[in-house]
Amino acid sequence: MFIRRTATRRRADGERYTTHRLVCSERVGGKVRQRTLLNLGRHFSIERAHWPLLCTRIRQQMAGQYGLDLA
Repeated sequence: MFIRRTATRRRADGERYTTHRLVCSERVGGKVRQRTLLNLGRHFSIERAHWPLLCTRIRQQMAGQYGLDLA
C-alpha cells in the first residue's frame, strides 16, 4: 500500500492539477495490478515523510490490529 501523487488536467479548461490516491498492489493472474483504494483529493496536507507511517496505520486498521498511539 502506498500513496501516489497523480498529475491530471481538467477537461473544461485544460488546467493541470495534482491529486493524491491511496493505492495497493496485488497479483492477479500472474500480473501485478494496482488498485486505487481511496482518492485523498487535491488538498492532501500530510508531509511526504509521513506517508509510509500513514500507510502502515491504515493497513493495521484494515487488519483489525490496533497499536499504541505514539503521537
